[in-house]
Amino acid sequence: MNPRSPSGLRRLEAALLIPVEWAGRLAAVCGLFMVFVVAGNVLTRYGLNISSVALQELEWHLVSPIALIGMSYAMQKGEHVRVDFLYARLPVHWQAVIDLVTDFLVIGVSVTIVVLSLPYVQQSYGILEGSPDPGGLPYRWVLKAFIPLGFGLLGLQAISQALGALTTFAAARAERTASQ
Repeated sequence: MNPRSPSGLRRLEAALLIPVEWAGRLAAVCGLFMVFVVAGNVLTRYGLNISSVALQELEWHLVSPIALIGMSYAMQKGEHVRVDFLYARLPVHWQAVIDLVTDFLVIGVSVTIVVLSLPYVQQSYGILEGSPDPGGLPYRWVLKAFIPLGFGLLGLQAISQALGALTTFAAARAERTASQ
């Protein structure tokens, strides 16, 4: 397989989408679980006058995977923020150029955050950081590990989209050359 051929790039792009798709499913499950945890907290706190520090902490522990691994899934599905009213008016080859530039910027930011966050996670793991509150959740390093994981997935998604933009740009350029 020649990775520079359009079909090779498309296959590579499709392979890179798989982990992001699975991460999106995990974020969705965490979202559903979050609904049950919040509902349970509200019912026990106001209905039974019982409160659990661990369950309260679990609420914001679930926000981390939802946001950090859900962002790459949102990008994959095109649900991220973009100025579409300008973008949609541009020719396809300019859209591909804009996509390439933004994908490379996202890759750069993702790599930077992954590299900078790894010592943070390692330090938390090294001391087996847990909640400072009595009855709180242990293993806070797991929660913090979603930072490099989430931005790693975001970088992977940006690479996948950059490959798609390269293929689109090449096809638009070939079409323009053929029509001249």
